[in-house]
Amino acid sequence: MFGLRASLASLLFALVMASSAEALDYRPVSLDDGTHFLVVSGEFNDSENFEEFSARIKANGSTFVTFDSPGGSVESAIRLGRIIRASGLNTIQIRKMECASACSLAFAGGVLRGAEPGSIGVHRSSFAPESNLTRDDAVANIQAATAEIMGYLSEMGVDPQLLAIALRYDKADMRYLSVSEMHDLRLTNTVANPTGEGAVAAEPSAPKTATTQATASNDLEAEAISFVRRLIESDGTDPNAALRMVVDTYAANISYYGKPSTLAEVLVDKQRYFQRWPERGYHIHDNSVMATCANDNCMVSGVYDWTVRSLARNNQARGVARFNYTISLGASPKIVAEDGKVLKK
Repeated sequence: MFGLRASLASLLFALVMASSAEALDYRPVSLDDGTHFLVVSGEFNDSENFEEFSARIKANGSTFVTFDSPGGSVESAIRLGRIIRASGLNTIQIRKMECASACSLAFAGGVLRGAEPGSIGVHRSSFAPESNLTRDDAVANIQAATAEIMGYLSEMGVDPQLLAIALRYDKADMRYLSVSEMHDLRLTNTVANPTGEGAVAAEPSAPKTATTQATASNDLEAEAISFVRRLIESDGTDPNAALRMVVDTYAANISYYGKPSTLAEVLVDKQRYFQRWPERGYHIHDNSVMATCANDNCMVSGVYDWTVRSLARNNQARGVARFNYTISLGASPKIVAEDGKVLKK
């Protein structure tokens, strides 16, 4: 299925002496055949911004990501998974290094995904004892997390049934997946040997070529950030102009907050929001913005302050939110995915 025996053996030899870090750590590994990996190890934390991940990918020219992680924050793992997908990276997992719990969501971000049997484990989410959630709050949070995970899995092309398997096991009884299960759930897919014929790994390149590629990537990132900034900060008091911008900048079919949607469906949702809140203002936190580009696709994420008001209803609200856009660049850039989450009200 994955044809990676030789590469897996070489990767295992290169990593066998490695130890996991408590927080996420990014370590480049290059095999003798020129294949470049980035090893993500440690626990996913809510505070991860993944700037170092993107920098290491650029510096090493990695085309594969592998993990040595017990899991951690679901939200953080999903963010990394989306960055991996937007960057056109592939994921590979060996049994010697564990990818458990939330880590499986980051693994799902790979364009091409391969794993040894028993290398990926899943279980249901839990809350720390100090969270002091009431029963109702815990139920509401679990329902919201379940919807978010199912939407993300669908977005990545993975069968949401994976979550149903995870929900049967608590943390003390981790469920490790077989090769056939991963294939049937589309957590892994069929790819060529990355170091053989039909390889997807980047070929070793001269320093000049790498510099040219880095410059092109930086240009794309700047273009993508500018595109998203115009989209967010131009939204204001003219609902018709805002809707025209949606028509001009969104693809005919997109992933909209984890759900496959048509442009018409997005327009209906946006129009309802504009009618509810006729006055809207947004300010992006400049130091929060991050862009990752590959193959003319860019993912732009960050945080902004928002204020909305309705004079007719004598009501207003404000807060802070995280945004995530995936953009297909070109002569006419289009948004192909939008997601986000309110962080504070």
